[in-house]
Amino acid sequence: MKLIIFFIIANLLFLKSNLVAQDNSRDTLSESSKIDSIYLLQKKMYQETRRTPLADKKFGVELNIFRLLAIEKSVSLSGGFSLFSVNRDAEISFPIFFSNPGDPEDLKEFTIDCHFRYFLGNTQDGFYISTFARYAHLEGYKGTNDLIFDNNRFKEKRVENKLGIGVGIGYRIFSYKGFYWGTSTSFGRFFVGDNNQFYGSFLALDDDEKFIFDFELLKFGYAF
Repeated sequence: MKLIIFFIIANLLFLKSNLVAQDNSRDTLSESSKIDSIYLLQKKMYQETRRTPLADKKFGVELNIFRLLAIEKSVSLSGGFSLFSVNRDAEISFPIFFSNPGDPEDLKEFTIDCHFRYFLGNTQDGFYISTFARYAHLEGYKGTNDLIFDNNRFKEKRVENKLGIGVGIGYRIFSYKGFYWGTSTSFGRFFVGDNNQFYGSFLALDDDEKFIFDFELLKFGYAF
């Protein structure tokens, strides 16, 4: 009889220990799942966190410092105006270029663009792709660089207005204090206006050509 009672008590103790172990295992699994859920939530929050240096900025102005410092007899300016509050994933920019050579016989040029720049990240910063339209106003003398066979060189002054479109890529770095820097490459072509009309455009990156090619590196700005 004592032996039977001993076995019953031993079985009850063994059953209790198993139940306690199962409860502890469930608690451990529950804590582990909670930790995993918290980690996943933190990871998602980190991915969705937006760096927003332009959160309270509406527009900006920029200028190519190198061209400004290089002004002598010839004047060449490159700047622009940007809107940041229209679309918080993009930027609408209006770059302006003006060139007045020291030699009055060379080509004078004024261009203004409208760029839509869509940022590839989750904020208004970093890499972007763009589309643009350009208006170009050119003044100079009709002719070529051929000194021997072009008898009309410098005899006829000409004005040409052109319209073109294109695409581009670039990179922007904005600071929370307002200063920013950008670099870009744009390529397109003119569809309205005559090309290759002016003297001085041979091997020159001006808008007398059919195709548009621009590269900007030293352009700095300030956002307001």
